[in-house]
Amino acid sequence: MVKAIIYQSKTGHTKEYAENLSKELNIPCYCVCEAKEKINKKDEIIYLSWVRATTLVGYKKMNKKYQIQCVGAVGAYPKSLEYTKQLKDYNHMNQELFYLRGGINYAKLSKFDGRLLKIVGKAIAMENPNDKAMIQLFAVGGNFVNRKQLKPMIDYIKERKKENE
Repeated sequence: MVKAIIYQSKTGHTKEYAENLSKELNIPCYCVCEAKEKINKKDEIIYLSWVRATTLVGYKKMNKKYQIQCVGAVGAYPKSLEYTKQLKDYNHMNQELFYLRGGINYAKLSKFDGRLLKIVGKAIAMENPNDKAMIQLFAVGGNFVNRKQLKPMIDYIKERKKENE
């Protein structure tokens, strides 16, 4: 039985998804630092975190500490099966992975991270000059958090719960 949703958020997108998931499933959610005091090692959890390039931040550590039922990866790129598979493969996940589009919030990033993302945006513009939406996102930021994106994850968790009853 899932004890909690544990999340790691940098600019708030992942936190928002975790809180929405918590309300929908009636399962408490905690940031990683709170979870240390509230959740026992090897408890079953749902883990949500943000994506840096193709790395799901904190996943390896959480996977060693808890029994992760499924994972939510929050990133700026549009959702695609190819990208989701790439994330799962790169992070060596054996759990079900759900990609949730978050966004970029430059106001909540360090100057270094902000500059780095602007460089990534310029590289995207050079590679794909016709991808105006991505060029705009990396230029000024944007928020794509939408509760509807959680539906496949919610359905999966509810189905697993039925199977275990």
